[in-house]
Amino acid sequence: MANTPQRYVALLRGVNVGGKSLIKMSDLSQGLTAMGFSEVSTYIQSGNVLFSSTSRNEQSLASEIERAIYDLFGLEVKAVVISSRQLSEIVSAMPDKWGSDASWKYNTLFLLPPCSQDDVLTAIGELKPDIEQLIPAKGAILQSVEFSSFGRSRTGKLSALPVYKRITVRNYNTTMKLLELLQK
Repeated sequence: MANTPQRYVALLRGVNVGGKSLIKMSDLSQGLTAMGFSEVSTYIQSGNVLFSSTSRNEQSLASEIERAIYDLFGLEVKAVVISSRQLSEIVSAMPDKWGSDASWKYNTLFLLPPCSQDDVLTAIGELKPDIEQLIPAKGAILQSVEFSSFGRSRTGKLSALPVYKRITVRNYNTTMKLLELLQK
């Protein structure tokens, strides 16, 4: 079974956001295919690359992709590689009604190794449970925050903290779509 390809998604941090670290996803797909990855595709323009590989070492795969991006585009971009099974486990950690209340924002905070959940939770500090929630999941933290209270929430200030550079964020819809695409 070691030679059977496994499905992964590489989540690239800060690609094509705010006019910085611009990469054409079609060029990235071609580059990763040339490296030997199979079934390479992308989802939206914000650095979600789906692929198959016989490797079972997610950190090694992330390092290969980071090097390829540097070699192909001259950009230093951090990546985290998540297997189909791991993303399924992260989604399984979501409470039953997660993503269903339009007055709340739902994100998945994916940790870029060696960042740990404790690093993020400590940096954020004590939550305001009436307006925000964090749920640890394997390799990620699930975040929900009331839209109208975002500015006064602890998690709403996450992007101003140094630890923010050690995570990559996907909203609920993107997380669910990536799982769907991985399972096809």
